[in-house]
Parts: sequence; structure tokens; C-alpha cells
Amino acid sequence: MTTTPSQATPSQNPPTMILPEGLTADYIDTIPVLCETISRLQNFSPSNPSAASPSGATPSFNANSTGPLNIKDIYAATDGIKHKLQKARVGVKSMPDMHRTIEDQEEEIRECEEKIAQQKEVLNLLMKVGLNMKKEREERGSGDKMET
Repeated sequence: MTTTPSQATPSQNPPTMILPEGLTADYIDTIPVLCETISRLQNFSPSNPSAASPSGATPSFNANSTGPLNIKDIYAATDGIKHKLQKARVGVKSMPDMHRTIEDQEEEIRECEEKIAQQKEVLNLLMKVGLNMKKEREERGSGDKMET
């Protein structure tokens, strides 16, 4: 896939990545929600009468609550996170090039690095040619400069 600068065309540029519809960064970034849930779980104290439910009673659980969390309620508290991650997994798998292996990506990176090196060589050559032309003009023009 090596190309010379004269062969490069704008159509070879990769398209800009756009997240699939319905997938936002919020679906992928679940760490803050997990930290909050763990914090609520750590703050639960069975000796605390307001946190513990009366024996034999089914606790009324609010998944959006910020108070202490009983271990029995962990599944309900993390259900939303689980659904977000499932949706994110489906969305990410639908993105282009997700089927590519690491080796494929590393090969493309090497090709891009080679192309960049070739482009730098061409730019350096052009710079040298330009500097030589400037030097020649200055040498030729130093004796017969027109006054303005």
C-alpha cells in the first residue's frame, strides 16, 4: 500500500469516525456510576436502623437513591449500568473496522509511518531546492538590484 506523493488522492483519507446513533459517551463511561454504587454499598451499616429493613419486610428499593445500599439490592442498583454496557457493546461492534485484528492495525500504522517518512523526505528536498533557488537569486541579483 505504499504510494508516492503524486499518487496520493483525497479519497484515500479515512472517513471521520462517528458514533452509531443512540450511542453516547455516557453509555461507555460507567466508572462514576460504579464508584457511586460501591460507595453506597460501603456506607451500608446493618446496625443502622434507618438503613436496615424491618425483619420479614421486603425493602422498598429506589435505584436512583443516594443513601446506603444493602448487598441484597446490588443487582437492582447495577441493572441500569448493565443495560448501558450491553447497549454500548452492540454500538461499538457495529462501528466500522471493529473486525480488524491488532496485527492489521499495526500493519496500517507501519504503512502510515512509512508514508509520513516519505513525505518528510519530499518536503526536505523541496526546502533544499527552494533555498538553493533563493541563494542563486540573491547571488545574481546582488550586483544589479533595482532601486525603488
